Amino acid sequence: MLLTSAQMRAIEEAAIGSGAVSGQLLMERAGAAVVEAALAARADPALGAALVLCGPGNNGGDGYVVARRLHGRGWQVTVLALAPPGPASPDACAARAAWDALGPTGPLDAATVAAVGPVDLVVDAVFGTGLGRPLDAALCAALGEARSAQVVAVDAPSGLCMDSGRVLTETGRLPLPSDLTVSFHAAKLGHFLADGPAACGGLEVADIGLPQEAPPEAVRLAAPDTALLAKMPGAHKYRHGHALVLAGGVGRGGAGRMAARAALRIGAGLVTLAVPPAALQENAARLDAVMLRPVADAAALDRILEDARFTALCLGPALGLDARAGALVRAALASGRHCLLDADALTLIGGDGDLFGALHGGCVLTPHMGEFARLFPDLAEALDARPIRGPAM
Repeated sequence: MLLTSAQMRAIEEAAIGSGAVSGQLLMERAGAAVVEAALAARADPALGAALVLCGPGNNGGDGYVVARRLHGRGWQVTVLALAPPGPASPDACAARAAWDALGPTGPLDAATVAAVGPVDLVVDAVFGTGLGRPLDAALCAALGEARSAQVVAVDAPSGLCMDSGRVLTETGRLPLPSDLTVSFHAAKLGHFLADGPAACGGLEVADIGLPQEAPPEAVRLAAPDTALLAKMPGAHKYRHGHALVLAGGVGRGGAGRMAARAALRIGAGLVTLAVPPAALQENAARLDAVMLRPVADAAALDRILEDARFTALCLGPALGLDARAGALVRAALASGRHCLLDADALTLIGGDGDLFGALHGGCVLTPHMGEFARLFPDLAEALDARPIRGPAM
């Protein structure tokens, strides 16, 4: 499952409120998990120097636990903090006090970080899952000064929104991308969306002893059934499905041909490219293993789909935005088949409430941001309201 920041917070609060676990114990488990993951990822098992960057909240509290545990293993540890934990974070206050008994904590600013110089490990525990506002320029400059062969983020690289996967900086650049991100209990949406995968590096999810029941509204991460991709010895080709790809007209079939070839590569037993009659000759000259069918209109598509052996459809690229294209999308959705919808098909759906309402659980949508905005204008507006520009990396 993938959780939002609010869902993760609710799970933690419910567990603590029930008395099943304390916030301090969760923090200890989180810090221990970060240390174990960070050291396991190192090619060099030797002791080294670590720089731990802490924020004022519970993410910073995890960082103080990491610092204390690394110190206990013989590492040379420098801790810099953006601000001390406040009364609203008593568990982080306790973690900071435990670290203060071992070593000093300096200010997290660009000059101090630069003075530390290169280290073997940087632990980013400044802002984690709950970040909802942009990082200021001074903090970005400080994080950008950290130099290490290995950067490990606690829950999330600071500056990454865990609900959208977008970078929350004025420049649109993440100041300290991670080599490894250690999250807790469950992955968050931002680990997989938008800039998240590139920003987080490797992702490890640690069990810290919270109940495993998923909230009913949690997003499920689709996992491929690799057994379905393997050809069964002696099986007939129709046992592996027949994909129908609706392609564009004359001179506009490239994306459709690429999709058809991809369907063959991933294991479809048969693949048919459905094109306007005028485009048959062009596609026949460029395809061998992919079959061809003329589809002049929605009625022709309906006739093809009377054959129940067609198990999945792909449509959208260069399909067009005219009445014929709209009717094809409507027929594809009405068939109840699994449908991958892209490009023009998404634009048509975004502009037609009836088509949007015809979407079903077997549909996969693959929009770029412009298409996403036409499909989900409210969500796109909320994302665009954030001061984010340019690429994350």
